[in-house]
Amino acid sequence: HWFVKDKQSDWKIEFSQNNAVFHVNVDCNPVGEHWTRQEFAMTSEVKERMKKVCGATNYSLALRNCEHIARYIHAGVWISFQMVNPDSFMRKKFIEGLAEKTKLINTFPDELRPAGESLKTIYQEITDFVPFGGQKDALAEKDEKGYNILLIGPTGAGKSSIINHLYNQRVCRIGHGAKPGTRELHFTQGQYGFPMKNKKGKIEKKMRAVNLIDTIGLCDNMLKPDEVKSFIEESLKTNSLKIDKVLVVCYGRITQEHQEAIKMFLKLLKFKNKYKKRFAFIYSKCDDLTEEERLEGIEKMRELLDDELEENEDESNKPDEIAVAFPPDATAPTIAIRQDLDSLRKVALTDLDSKRISL
Repeated sequence: HWFVKDKQSDWKIEFSQNNAVFHVNVDCNPVGEHWTRQEFAMTSEVKERMKKVCGATNYSLALRNCEHIARYIHAGVWISFQMVNPDSFMRKKFIEGLAEKTKLINTFPDELRPAGESLKTIYQEITDFVPFGGQKDALAEKDEKGYNILLIGPTGAGKSSIINHLYNQRVCRIGHGAKPGTRELHFTQGQYGFPMKNKKGKIEKKMRAVNLIDTIGLCDNMLKPDEVKSFIEESLKTNSLKIDKVLVVCYGRITQEHQEAIKMFLKLLKFKNKYKKRFAFIYSKCDDLTEEERLEGIEKMRELLDDELEENEDESNKPDEIAVAFPPDATAPTIAIRQDLDSLRKVALTDLDSKRISL
């Protein structure tokens, strides 16, 4: 059983049974023997989240339980690791009975879903982009043939901004500094024309669904790296995703903590197993950097993350590498912005003949 308790008193908020009804309530009953998972400050954001869930009903051991509520109050995420861990009693108990509802595990209920962006066009002058089709709770079987792009990187690296610029539309909320904008696996979908040979051997564009998957930031200040990994891994497996491109986004100084977290995901996504060409390293937020500094940033990123890189490595199996700058206050695309948009589309939207990544 999970709950959030005041450190100095017995007052607590929890999803529990009272008079035969489960609801989120506040009480000061003694809690008895327990252990503290994590201490955190009572910020205005925490108080606001308490207000949103207080009095909530519709208890579900699988989809809406006490751990979901406690972690939401603490970190703004809707996660129950009791339903993520394949060896846990609860997952074994309920996973088969959930059937098609399995993909709803650890997805926000409608009343708590973070507000989306304005969907405002970023640059009126840009015509080559992925037209935005909408957001999704999960991917369906019909999405199997879609072109799937997964974004990973530290909190605040600019993953959501990259997605917005691929759509040329403000689709994802953008965090500020180390404050994360994405609190779940966020699925959005559009369509894009990929160059393909027709029966006569001529190149023409064929429209294909594009699914962009934004993830919780690595080294999130509210969740441990192994928790973030477990959550993302299970979500990818639940959606049976085959991945066409992985965009690894970093910025500024890449700390040891960032390196270890990213390498953990590179291993999970089989980076070293002949899949390198399906990865792209993106060094972002280069607004104030010279061209030389941008190249240095890319080189440093490659050295830190691709420790298997060899001098004579086959070019056909090297990951793409670019540096981009998309100033948040830019109202029109400069020549530099256009060049970075072209580079981003090239590394993100190039279809490959090689085997797709699957977990």
